[in-house]
Amino acid sequence: TLNDIPSDIYLLQEVDEDSKRSYHMDQKQVLLEQLKMDYYFAYNYCCLYVPFPLPPIGKVMAGVTTFTNFNTLQSTRYSLPVSFKWPISIANLKRCLLINRIPINGSDKELIIINLHLEAFDSGEGKVAQTNTLKKIMFEEYEKGNFVVAGGDFNQVFSTVDDSKYPKIWDGWSSGFIDANDFPKGWQLVTDDTYPTCRDVSRSYNDEDAKNHNWQYYVIDGFILSPNVKLLQINVINEDFVNSDHNPVYMKFILEK
Repeated sequence: TLNDIPSDIYLLQEVDEDSKRSYHMDQKQVLLEQLKMDYYFAYNYCCLYVPFPLPPIGKVMAGVTTFTNFNTLQSTRYSLPVSFKWPISIANLKRCLLINRIPINGSDKELIIINLHLEAFDSGEGKVAQTNTLKKIMFEEYEKGNFVVAGGDFNQVFSTVDDSKYPKIWDGWSSGFIDANDFPKGWQLVTDDTYPTCRDVSRSYNDEDAKNHNWQYYVIDGFILSPNVKLLQINVINEDFVNSDHNPVYMKFILEK
């Protein structure tokens, strides 16, 4: 799928390095061999044994990965607030941002690329705290004159999205919410709701139900752009969740002078 969507930058989440759930395949290495690009990796899940659900997930070593051949001055793992207390925190994710700083030719400014996978299973406070941390970093970088793009799995729906076509049809996981009005003028929260970006994983995917739209879907993946980044194109690539519980979101943008 990624090879069918040639891109300068790929932001991937839940890339397993050594996990029972993916048969201990080093997915970083598989992706590297296929994409043939430089990669930057940050752990957000390191646990020798995750005892839930049933059957247990077991060992997880995984993180977020950014692939790009653009010259990168610095790549930093930035810890986000932890949503859970001990002992639950032991077997849960330690969320983070992976921040790449890319120099811009003929300028002392930088393109700041932020790869993220925000909290999913908290009661809501964690998502808010992590989103506020993200906003603080983005606003500070923009104030320096840098160009900022944050993308990935927000586990929250943007207020700019009409998700009425994907109503709540069964009990289970609910997404959070990010209000565009909480951002200063010019900031953009962008995605595409032509197709869902995520599906429910509480049961095995059923082709017949999927064909009849009798499934729980979400639009929780996308990008946040600073005012000096101009959106040219954004669309969900409908892969019908054949390889993942998420569909890829493709974006094209330029930097404003």
